[in-house]
Amino acid sequence: MTSSFLLLQNEGFLMQGCFKTSLTALRVWRGEERASGYVAFFNYATGLERLLKVLMLLDHWHHNRKFFDNKKLMGYGHNLRKLYNDAMNFSQQYGVERKSLFEPDGIDNKLLEFLSGFANGSRYFNLDSLTGVEGKQDPLGRWDDLLRDVYEKDVPKDDRLPDVDELDVLVDHIEGNASVKSSAMGVSLQTQSEHNQDQGKMACALLQMRWRLVKLLVPLQSLLIAIREKIHAEDHQITDDASVPYMEEFLDFVCGDKNVILESEDWP
Repeated sequence: MTSSFLLLQNEGFLMQGCFKTSLTALRVWRGEERASGYVAFFNYATGLERLLKVLMLLDHWHHNRKFFDNKKLMGYGHNLRKLYNDAMNFSQQYGVERKSLFEPDGIDNKLLEFLSGFANGSRYFNLDSLTGVEGKQDPLGRWDDLLRDVYEKDVPKDDRLPDVDELDVLVDHIEGNASVKSSAMGVSLQTQSEHNQDQGKMACALLQMRWRLVKLLVPLQSLLIAIREKIHAEDHQITDDASVPYMEEFLDFVCGDKNVILESEDWP
């Protein structure tokens, strides 16, 4: 077993851990608890970057039987949007069909931009703000905007929250029948009601968001298999040993069936 085989294997475990930790964090995310959000952003962006760079390395190995140097690796930077597009452009040469279901739509592209921005610097938003940097947008705010988009587009109407909940009815009752002091309380309750409803909408959207994050990985998994198969076919002509591991095994949680993702209570 070569050193490159072991290094790729270790990289696969690291990548897998990042993705699974991220998706699990989204599954358990409740309300305004922020730690799970940061874990999800940080680990998914890290896992995606590593997966995309592994694809670049494997493509180069397939064509040259060697990896490109560190200078080129560093040159890719953290631009996940560009890396994703570059990787997807390999599809035709490796015979990987680009299915319309898994082509990024407008929200997916916004999601990739968000992840790319997080990898490129917005993950330092809190520290930058503390040290006087101005003009940057809080990633939590951008994430909330994405969840609202997902809620409006992806959450079935039957699963959506009603526009008027029980607290709104209570507020109407207070404002119509109570004193000025109680009316002010009613305004406070109304504000709290709207806030709770917004949080409820974003909670409904999280399940659909997890599907979108997995959906981005489905074509990359197919590409990973196709490149690895090419390399293994070449290996058989040269040596009895495989030069790279079955890298797709580290994406064992990726599934192209939306229902599996939406209906599972403990995935991944």
